Amino acid sequence: MFLPARVDLQAKNLYTFSMNAARTKRFLTILSVHIILWCSPAPAATIRSIEIRGNTAFTAREILGWLSSAPRLPYNQTVAANDVLRVRDAYLRQGFLAVEVGHTVVPSDGDTAHVDFILTITEGRQTLIGTITLRGNNHLPTDELLRQFDVRPGSVPDASVLERDVENLLIRYERAGYPFAQCTVEHLAVRAGEEHDSLDILLAIDEGRRVTIDEIRVEGNKETDPAVVVRETRIAEGEVFNPTKIDAIKGRLMRLNIFSDVSEPEVYVRNERSGLLIKVQEGSTNTFDGVIGYIPGGTADESGYVTGLVSVSMRNLFGTGRKLSFRWAREDRFSQELAVRYLEPWVFQLPANIGGGFLQRQQDSSYVRRVLDLKAEVMISEELSVAGVFNSESVIPSASDTLFRRVFQSSIVSFGSELVYDTRDDPYSPTSGARYRTDYQYGRKRFSKVPASLAAQIPARVSVQRFTFDLDFYLSTFRRQVLAVGVHGRELQSGHPEEGEMFRFGGSRSLRGFRENQFLGARIGWTNTEYRFLLARRSYFFGFLDAGYYLRPADDLRGIPKSDAFKYGYGIGMQVETGLGVLGVSFALGSDTPSFSSGTVHFGLINEF
Repeated sequence: MFLPARVDLQAKNLYTFSMNAARTKRFLTILSVHIILWCSPAPAATIRSIEIRGNTAFTAREILGWLSSAPRLPYNQTVAANDVLRVRDAYLRQGFLAVEVGHTVVPSDGDTAHVDFILTITEGRQTLIGTITLRGNNHLPTDELLRQFDVRPGSVPDASVLERDVENLLIRYERAGYPFAQCTVEHLAVRAGEEHDSLDILLAIDEGRRVTIDEIRVEGNKETDPAVVVRETRIAEGEVFNPTKIDAIKGRLMRLNIFSDVSEPEVYVRNERSGLLIKVQEGSTNTFDGVIGYIPGGTADESGYVTGLVSVSMRNLFGTGRKLSFRWAREDRFSQELAVRYLEPWVFQLPANIGGGFLQRQQDSSYVRRVLDLKAEVMISEELSVAGVFNSESVIPSASDTLFRRVFQSSIVSFGSELVYDTRDDPYSPTSGARYRTDYQYGRKRFSKVPASLAAQIPARVSVQRFTFDLDFYLSTFRRQVLAVGVHGRELQSGHPEEGEMFRFGGSRSLRGFRENQFLGARIGWTNTEYRFLLARRSYFFGFLDAGYYLRPADDLRGIPKSDAFKYGYGIGMQVETGLGVLGVSFALGSDTPSFSSGTVHFGLINEF
């Protein structure tokens, strides 16, 4: 068979590496022998030659390569004994079960200072696998089980390979609903043949009982309804034991964000009924995050105002797995935001969720933006879900803005779809896995109350398309260290894009080192890179580097030129799990930060909903 030159080169390199490794090992062994003999009180005879006798299965050159003893080296009895064992093991691995290896040392021509090392091998007959017989398998056919074996008739006996085959056999039984099956080597027999001996193997199988999940018990839950845990297992009563489904339960329950820990499910048999025992530990499902401040007026005639953030999240409402959150934020005297969201899980006891939310943002004294969204989500698997989305959005200029300096009054109705793929092992502090989310929405935007002087330049309706993309992945690099990388993008395509419908970013969840929602654009993108040092399960210290880009198209009607910029921020931070929730704090310097003392501190509870 002819191989491409590239493959030959790779094979040559591999052979060279193996030879170098062997030579290195031999060199170290020889060096250690020299050291041992140098420390010995009496001088030892030097080996003049090594002779191999009785070998047919291996060449003398191959056997000499296994030895630590070599010509021109001092003879050492311990080293020679190890050489004998090494040769014997090599023959055993090739099926020469009756091999005998010995060595003698004789003076060279009567010179006691030099000796000849003679290695004598009695190989015996080679033994190969003969027949493999299974006994006790009533539910799975022998042919089906033996097809998965690497140990086959005519192959060399290898205990490690046979052990692996037995392990795979038990896994096959486990997948068929027999988790208590056992397999042992009951009998080994050697038969003499014409060319070689044959080793016959008899494996005894105790299948045990076939397990069905007749019940599921939950322990450790104080507020959560056991039915919430049972439905997330996606195992029906009386269903045959399936290890794949069992293994997926822990990750699925952890992604609910209502348990701080979930043990591996345990199979039990009690009173002729079998089931699963799931132990959970509830976390802080109801969290409150509040930061309130008062900014006094700049003059005696100017009144002060309240600023801050209030966030309330209930991720396990009444112990049913329902979710409700409320958020209020006020950035300055004229800008504030109010948001409410609700999620109803497992509608009609199906793996489907229905949720919705309302958002109202008052931007300066210029306009108010309201968004109502509904989402129906189908969980295809524990990692993958797809959803249909409906959005109704309106932008209302302030009554005083008769010239529509910032936005026109408009409304958008859009439909779209969302795809989420999540393999993270923990939503708050992942050490492995990834989360991918993307959605697309298409809608129609309708303008109203457009000034007569601009009516010819503003169409009554325009199409609007929105794209979003989020990818976060996590990699364990060293012990208790994790690399976290996130890539995010947003794009708005519209016949007449306006400020009210563009994307905002900046702050603790996107570009640290800048104010919350400081930047605005029809196209934005940012990356987050963190290197984390784990202090506890959900607590860690980290260093980070964020980078972002935004593009705001020109608005010729209002004389706003096109603008774009690249920004970055870096710093350090810490996340700590507390009784109130997961607390995050970081100190960041942005590319626009004039000095270290002007850095930005981001602080707050971290909730996922």
